Amino acid sequence: YIIIGGELFMRLFAGVRLPGEIIPAVRKAAAPLDGALGARVLPEESYHITLKFIGETPEAAVEEIKQALSKIKFAPFSVSLAGAGAFPSKGIPRAIWIGGESQGAGDLALKIESELSFLALPKEHFKVHLTVARSKGVADIEDFLKIGEVGSFEARSFALMKSYLTPAGAIYEVLKEFPAEGMDRMGEHG
Repeated sequence: YIIIGGELFMRLFAGVRLPGEIIPAVRKAAAPLDGALGARVLPEESYHITLKFIGETPEAAVEEIKQALSKIKFAPFSVSLAGAGAFPSKGIPRAIWIGGESQGAGDLALKIESELSFLALPKEHFKVHLTVARSKGVADIEDFLKIGEVGSFEARSFALMKSYLTPAGAIYEVLKEFPAEGMDRMGEHG
């Protein structure tokens, strides 16, 4: 939380959390980063694919954001994870990620951007990436960058998430989960 002028702000984003069945493949792919100089591997409970970064948002706007996101209709979609990279670049790796492809995630990211147009957020080019480690800009990631195909999973929901930045790294909390069409919160069809 940040307080500006007496108002509470939260750091928000919309994202897809990884289902348990893909976690072992991701951990195996990220293994070259364990103990790599300069790299801090993230805990698996923090794994997610960001669909839209919303940023510092007044607490008073959260309900309106939830209502806007609940209007989005989407079908379950496939996400394939492969390859690796880093932001801002491989030479200065601050966020170290596994890449991927997903037409469904790209379509959903556009729908989210459209429904949140009232926030006047900057338009961003969506790219599937799963951050698995962070560094201060200097890290030995050569072995990790050689990874090929990691695996795929079916995304059946997305979430509005809040992140807290702590000295140990970011902590994420789900504010609301939005199921795909045909999926309710219990996983039943109907």
